[in-house]
Amino acid sequence: MLRIGRLVGYAVVLGFIGYQLWSTRDDLLDNIARTGPGRCALAVVLALAGSFAGMLGWRVLLAGLGTRLPVVTASRVYFVAGLGKYLPGGLWPALAHADLARRLREPPGRLAAAFLGSVTLSTVAGLIVGLIAVPSLAQGSGLWWLLVPLLALCLVPVLSPRLLTSLVGFGYRLLRRTGEPPALPSRGVVVRAVAWMALGWLITGVHFAVLVSAFATVDWASASVAVSAFVLASVAGIVAFVLPAGLGARELILGLSIGFALDKPAVVTVVALSRVLLTLADLILAAAAQVADGRRTGVSRRSADQEA
Repeated sequence: MLRIGRLVGYAVVLGFIGYQLWSTRDDLLDNIARTGPGRCALAVVLALAGSFAGMLGWRVLLAGLGTRLPVVTASRVYFVAGLGKYLPGGLWPALAHADLARRLREPPGRLAAAFLGSVTLSTVAGLIVGLIAVPSLAQGSGLWWLLVPLLALCLVPVLSPRLLTSLVGFGYRLLRRTGEPPALPSRGVVVRAVAWMALGWLITGVHFAVLVSAFATVDWASASVAVSAFVLASVAGIVAFVLPAGLGARELILGLSIGFALDKPAVVTVVALSRVLLTLADLILAAAAQVADGRRTGVSRRSADQEA
């Protein structure tokens, strides 16, 4: 039953992804032509690198909980289970993490807790990175500096792991796991995880600035605004967990954020193309991780058979 449920779940995920790609098929080639294949390729590379950095942050957190996975295996769990974000509802990736944990003979609750904790820390990291545009925006109005106190609030879960433990415990109960939730690791581990996630947000955010540069001149100030807009919009998509991959919430905020700099057709092109390229990057990472870990497992089994 678990195997059948797993196959059905993945089929539904791929169906949602396929629908999103199919719904933009008419404008996809025009969007690529206007943006340029070089910029599209660079945007995908940046999305791949940013997502990989985010995975390393989750892996640091998981290791702090007591489960150390090789990078290849961790990539398979993180990216394959991460496809669940394309389903409505925010707990599908956590359930997928728990399911994959059973096959790894690891505690399902631990991997699910690590995912839920990483979502919280990723949100914190995104809000921190989102403030990089404040110096540029403050040149027009000093009121933007009022956003800086948000940084102190963002750091509370990092500096107070007990609060983060409570949040993980809440998610743990939502998953209907019995027993006490695992305590989070030391503050140093949490800080390292947030650092990796912040780096991932920053790298991924640059992909949006690259796409915007096809329609407007991008300098340091406008680039920082584009990166911040993307990261904060993505964080809003995380908060809107009932939507598949934040679909709609992220696009709305992105459109409002860059509407002052681009005309309407350019806004639609950049926002839609960003969604397609990020989806493509997710598929590439999941497929590559699945193949690489399968080969690693096969080599390990052959080595064990030869030693036997």
